[in-house]
Amino acid sequence: MSHDFSQASQLSADVSYYLYSELLLNIRQVSLYLSYNKPSTLVTLCPELQVLKSRSEINFSLPEYFPHATRIIKLPARVSDATPQVFVLNEPLSTTDRSEGQSHEYSFRMQIDPTDPVLMPKEQLIDNHVPWTATDMSISTRIRCRACGSPFLSTSTSHNIGLHDQDSSLGWIWKDLPSGNWAEMMDFWHCHKPDPRDNDQSPEGRAVSKSDEQVAQAKGYGAASHIKAVTGIIFIDVTSFILAASDCIGLQKGGDESEEPNPCTGIAQQFTLHCTTCDSPVGMQDSSVNGWRLMKANVSLNTHGLKDDLDGDQWQSHSSEILAAAQLLELIQRENARRFIVHAGLKNGLLLWVFSPNLYYSYSNGIRSIGPQQAMKVLFQTVDDIDPFLMDDTGTPSLALEEVIFPAMGFQAVSDALLRSNSILPLSARRFNEWNVGLLDLFSRDGIIAT
Repeated sequence: MSHDFSQASQLSADVSYYLYSELLLNIRQVSLYLSYNKPSTLVTLCPELQVLKSRSEINFSLPEYFPHATRIIKLPARVSDATPQVFVLNEPLSTTDRSEGQSHEYSFRMQIDPTDPVLMPKEQLIDNHVPWTATDMSISTRIRCRACGSPFLSTSTSHNIGLHDQDSSLGWIWKDLPSGNWAEMMDFWHCHKPDPRDNDQSPEGRAVSKSDEQVAQAKGYGAASHIKAVTGIIFIDVTSFILAASDCIGLQKGGDESEEPNPCTGIAQQFTLHCTTCDSPVGMQDSSVNGWRLMKANVSLNTHGLKDDLDGDQWQSHSSEILAAAQLLELIQRENARRFIVHAGLKNGLLLWVFSPNLYYSYSNGIRSIGPQQAMKVLFQTVDDIDPFLMDDTGTPSLALEEVIFPAMGFQAVSDALLRSNSILPLSARRFNEWNVGLLDLFSRDGIIAT
């Protein structure tokens, strides 16, 4: 065993290589790329790719020089039994001369096994890619600072809230917020919206109409209605939690009001909220909901309720990249948008084109392995000045792009993730015309990603 390990280490040291695989669901195939540098000292170097018995893994080896050293990549789907057991490396897709030797790239495609679950029809819901929805929570779920672990929810206050004449509940109530254009859609789909009485101008008709308007506002009909923070209830959207200020502890307002727009509402002049223990930014005071908004990327949660202090493995947190990808996916499904101008309130930004909102990939370079991992494929460009993209030639807001404002930390996380993922793609797949190509990992309830 030690002999195999030493040879595997020597393989990685002498031969730089990587394997990248991607699920091409529309054509029911799996693509596989192999790229390696051939040192000048290993003249007859010839890698071997072998499909393992499970048909969901590929074994990479250099039997002539390192007979006991192998590396394995897990494929995004199981391939059919008609796939060759061993791949023959003929003409490379590309060859590049480098100082350390020649770099070769090969490409293969394999049919997916017809019985693989990945081909089974399934309903794609946005909630499948949104971390921490109301169904994940309990009445005793806790929120704390991601940086230092200080609690943010008051445990000394009990909330007895009766809903719809049901028995009162002790603890926190969690509610998912509807999509961003829910109020505008009320006129189209709500079956109990009050009937309009605009044609009745009599005193009695006007009185009834006014009463209907009051009922509609109380029940949340129409675009004029707003979500308001309520003591004991925590509202959840894609990237944040909305709470009443009286339900929070361990938070303090920043010294000055922020001149940047709220990344979720676009409303300027918001107090930023910081952890009183470590001073890490956590969220902002949101006047539009009369409450405090805690960003999911800045907190960690224990959804298993009250336990002792030794339950560290029960705490979960999610990266800014995962949450940003969920927000983009929600906009794709709600607004049918694929192109975005993303920024953090400054002049510079990113121009994004979501080429594929849902794919699976895997990767291995002998040191690091990924996958299979669900992600979206994104074409991107860095932009020094976002203003020309926000306005068309007539000076009106552009309809060709959706503007997305991220917190500074979220914007940097997206930028870093795109550049990092670009480096693991095959050389031939890192550019598409004037665009760079990258990947943004998605949260999946089939395989939860917690970092």
